[in-house]
Amino acid sequence: MYLKEIRAQGFKSFADKTTIELNKGITGVVGPNGSGKSNVVDAVRWVLGEQSVKALRGTDSMTDVIFAGSKSRNASNVASVTLVFDNQDNYLPLAFNEVSVRRRLYKDGTNEYYLNEEKVRLKDIQNLFLDSGVGKDSFNIISQGKIDEILSNKPEDRRGIFEEAAGVLKYKKRKEEALRKLDKTEENISRVDDIIKELENQVEPLREQREKTLKYNDLEDELKNIEIALITNDITNINYEYQDKLGRIDVLKKELLELSTTNTNNEAIIEDYKLKINKLEESIKITQTNLLDITSKVEQINAKKTILLERQKYNVEDSKLHDNIVYLKESVLKLENSINIAKIEIDTLTNEYSLLLTDIKNQMSNLEKTKLEKAAVDNELTTMVRNESSLKNNISSLIETIDNNGSLPYVVKAVLDNPKLRGIHDIIGNLVDVPSEYSEAISVSLGFSSTFIVVDNEFVAKDAINYLKNNNLGRATFFPLNIIKGKNIDGPIKDLISTIPGYIDIASNLVTYDPKYKDIILNQLGNIIIVDNIDNANNMARRINYSYRIVTLDGELISVGGSLTGGRNKARNVITDKYELELKQKELSSVEIKIKELEEKLNNISTNISAIDDKIYLLNRDKIEKESYINSKNTHLEEMVSELNKLNNELMGTNNIVNKNVTNEENEIIKEYYDALKEKEEIIHKLDNLNRDKNNLSEGLSNYEFTLKKENSLYNSKNETLKSLEIETNRMDVKLDNLLVSLSENYGMTYEKANSLYHLELDENKARSRVNSLKREIKELGPINPDAPSQYEQVSTRYEFLIKQRDDLVNAKEMLLQIIEEMDEVMKKEFVKTFDIIKENFSQIFKELFKGGYANLKLSDKDNILESGIEIEACPPGKTLKNINLLSGGEKTFTAVSLLFAILKSRTMPFCILDEVEAALDEANVAGFGEYVTKLKDQTQFILITHKNKTMEYADVLYGITMQESGVSKLVSVKLGDIGGSRV
Repeated sequence: MYLKEIRAQGFKSFADKTTIELNKGITGVVGPNGSGKSNVVDAVRWVLGEQSVKALRGTDSMTDVIFAGSKSRNASNVASVTLVFDNQDNYLPLAFNEVSVRRRLYKDGTNEYYLNEEKVRLKDIQNLFLDSGVGKDSFNIISQGKIDEILSNKPEDRRGIFEEAAGVLKYKKRKEEALRKLDKTEENISRVDDIIKELENQVEPLREQREKTLKYNDLEDELKNIEIALITNDITNINYEYQDKLGRIDVLKKELLELSTTNTNNEAIIEDYKLKINKLEESIKITQTNLLDITSKVEQINAKKTILLERQKYNVEDSKLHDNIVYLKESVLKLENSINIAKIEIDTLTNEYSLLLTDIKNQMSNLEKTKLEKAAVDNELTTMVRNESSLKNNISSLIETIDNNGSLPYVVKAVLDNPKLRGIHDIIGNLVDVPSEYSEAISVSLGFSSTFIVVDNEFVAKDAINYLKNNNLGRATFFPLNIIKGKNIDGPIKDLISTIPGYIDIASNLVTYDPKYKDIILNQLGNIIIVDNIDNANNMARRINYSYRIVTLDGELISVGGSLTGGRNKARNVITDKYELELKQKELSSVEIKIKELEEKLNNISTNISAIDDKIYLLNRDKIEKESYINSKNTHLEEMVSELNKLNNELMGTNNIVNKNVTNEENEIIKEYYDALKEKEEIIHKLDNLNRDKNNLSEGLSNYEFTLKKENSLYNSKNETLKSLEIETNRMDVKLDNLLVSLSENYGMTYEKANSLYHLELDENKARSRVNSLKREIKELGPINPDAPSQYEQVSTRYEFLIKQRDDLVNAKEMLLQIIEEMDEVMKKEFVKTFDIIKENFSQIFKELFKGGYANLKLSDKDNILESGIEIEACPPGKTLKNINLLSGGEKTFTAVSLLFAILKSRTMPFCILDEVEAALDEANVAGFGEYVTKLKDQTQFILITHKNKTMEYADVLYGITMQESGVSKLVSVKLGDIGGSRV
């Protein structure tokens, strides 16, 4: 491996993109002081992870390495340096022939590291180069200052160079990690010991609490079973009475509404009667006044007539004849008045008779309609009673079928009914409660699996199958609870389908079941989608690529892959039987309510018919009386007319006599008198009619007021009954709500589920007594810790786990100690081996470079190889020195260079960057330095930062760094191998 390229942009003085292409040999980088040639070394060290700003010759922060700008250039926003390595020999543990490492730094201080253009961590970069001889602190990057440090540092500080060369840094790092793990393990052991002591104090009390809680749970379970059964029994009984009272309330409300309507009509009629009576009373008052006036007038005329007739007696020749003629005259006029009154009375009676006939006709029509209505209601009631009987038979048959598994295949029923088979639960169809609106969809979703038998485990299934085989009963499918796993719909598709029109839910979410059957139900219904209709089902199937079964509310099925199934499902199963039972029970309830309504209606119609018959009887009686009275009046009228004719004939026979004996004045007074009398009699007749009408109206008013009073009394009575029923139903409603809430809050159950799972097996009174007894036992137990069993299980499990964990930690500690010891041995061995090689090489190279003299390396503490420092002994030829600090600057540098070459000779490094390390050497020593570098260039790539001409002679390629523009470094390259002749 060797360093192939250095690419820099925005790093320190390298403002522009700069690429330094390197070969395997020796590359020289030259330039005047301040040109930026040392920035090449900083760039390499920076990419390899240098985090010290001071080491990179910065001041404040790492962002100092970003090009700061110049008079003619703006500052850069990012610094980027890439090192490209040729890795064809797989020196680095990566399967790439070329490896690039890049570091970028932004103005905000954000660092990014890339390995082959993939973003990585700094740790990844450090691990890649660990023990490779390449690193920011490795001996492959040496500056003049570091040369001085090698000799001036303490013996302990020199150790890192030798460890790098020995390749034990990875072991040292692993040891450090092992030591950290050891410390953490010891902390964990200590913490686990503390927890174990704490748990030891909890286990026994929790065990006692557990026993108490288990007893409590047993009592609570028994209490739950009995109490739920009692609650469901109470709900059933109360609800039956509640529904009955609701039906009575509905009937009463209808009756009250009818009564209210009738009362309102009666009140309107009464008001009309009162208004008519008031008008009649006004007419009576006026007529009475008119009667008084006419009576006074009659009396006045009668007085005048009497005086005139008395006076005329003395003027006529025959007074007796005169009186007789006056008598005849008055009789005619009187009879005419009576005939007039009789005709008025007959007209009045005839009108009343016509009204009676109309009333009778209306009542007869009303009676006929009412009888037709009764016949229709009677027919409807008969039909309803037949329906009730039929529904009860159907319900009884369905209940027997469901209870006795009548719709199940014989083989399934044989398994369920066999008491010898243990661990049999039920068929899947019996384990779910399905709302009626989803019955068809769930029935189709389950299909034949509704008759699959749920069992405890595969051993129970095996026993059942053997029973079927031995008795040649047929085949059945079994679902062991411990094996069957639930199915569901993938998250993305589940999110998608919820947004598609027509989606209702997943089939398993539409049914209720005991949680212990969750996996069974999810296995059969957890991956089936329910939608509203076939159009939306087709749309959804396309959207999900026909990957799940889809069922509509009407039972159409789209299978996985796209096949469609539909039509009318005639197959019976337990779900369809339950659904049909629910429908029949609802229908029966409706029919029973309807029968009660029809019976009540029939009673009311019968009562109404009786009332109409009574009215017709009374009207016919009045009709007969009216006919008789009218006939009597007509006879009397005929008699009066005949009498009038006689009187008129008699009066005409005496006409001449009258003219002579009765004066015109007498005629006029007599006529005036009887005209007034006629008017009086007409007024009297009118008054009689008015009084009769008033009396009739008053009687009708009294009847209606009586009826209204009776109906008000009935209304109040029914209203009181209604209020009483409403109070009772409200109490029942509250009680039902409380019972349902108790089921829901205390036991998390619906009534339907509780009613299907819990049945009262004890006598009700005994059950209530047992409930009280259980509650007393539970109370006597006192406070319990409901979590004690799980806590005990957790604590005891944790206690045992921690004991085991402590043992594991102790074993881990011993293993770590063993690993540390093994790594120490490896590090000692490798370090001593490498130290001895470097020591020998150092002595040899020192003598070679110095043309003699003496050099040696010693361990400062041989008993502690892993911590021992390294002493350097060096004495140039012709001198006697006991301390290397007494060496001159050039001698120190050459000694350090000797050590560097010794390390390079003992451990091959991919490349080595030497930054003006020979600056303090004279020409002769520089030549020796260059010649030795040339010897090593076949095994190590060298990059020499220098300004010595002599050093340049040994470079294969020279790069010149110039600063033509202030603050900006430029690169100039020369391949010396292309230049003919010897090096200059």
